[in-house]
Amino acid sequence: MLKKFFRYAGISIAVLMVLGFAWLEYSTNKNEAVPGELAIAAMTSNEFVDIQDRDWLVMKPKIGKVTTGLIIYPGANCNIKGYAPLMREIAAKGYLVVGMPMPYNFAFLAPNSAAKAPKSFPEIKNWFLAGHSLGGAMASTFAASNEGMLSGLIMWDSYPAISLADSTLPITSIFRATLEGEQPENFKDFVNFYPTDATWVPVPGGIHMYFGSFIGGSYKELWKPKISIQQQHRIVIDATLNAIKSAISSE
Repeated sequence: MLKKFFRYAGISIAVLMVLGFAWLEYSTNKNEAVPGELAIAAMTSNEFVDIQDRDWLVMKPKIGKVTTGLIIYPGANCNIKGYAPLMREIAAKGYLVVGMPMPYNFAFLAPNSAAKAPKSFPEIKNWFLAGHSLGGAMASTFAASNEGMLSGLIMWDSYPAISLADSTLPITSIFRATLEGEQPENFKDFVNFYPTDATWVPVPGGIHMYFGSFIGGSYKELWKPKISIQQQHRIVIDATLNAIKSAISSE
């Protein structure tokens, strides 16, 4: 009797796993936000940045010694290449930028991916982690357990999955906002998850999917954009660079 129970239980678990992976495959194919025009244009190396698209999307400055790196976790259903316009500009300022593709485009399936980067780039002394949406939530869980590896955490239109109120890491939240600079209502519930010295950077009139360049996807925006995608990219890039510079200068 017990043998039968374990056999049927094993079969049930196997069926559930197959169904789960089938759903992930379906969701990825149906809901993926693919790289938009600006992203495709930014996927080409130029005189300032070398781009390698293998297991990871890596953008490295061609000039100068590089000692600081930024890892990026994508949002749910977001192809990592959609962040290429921001990644290339940040790399052009002298930073190694590593975009981490996620299994089925869901960062919760590989939240510890950032741990692999230091082994592949031992020359990098300072590592920062940024995450968009679900990627930011998963970046927060990694940061909570790996403060010693990171020099800072940057949230792109996201909020922590767990409280970081006691974290000693420099944390910057860059978020879409109303024209008056107000956060989305659901973001306000997580303000206490940040340390009191966190930096807040609103993107007035910005939208969620303008944190990259995407076509398609299933995300439903709260409002129509009040600024162009290029204007939003400029704000996000500058705020990210300021977060990195500020954290390094305070060490």
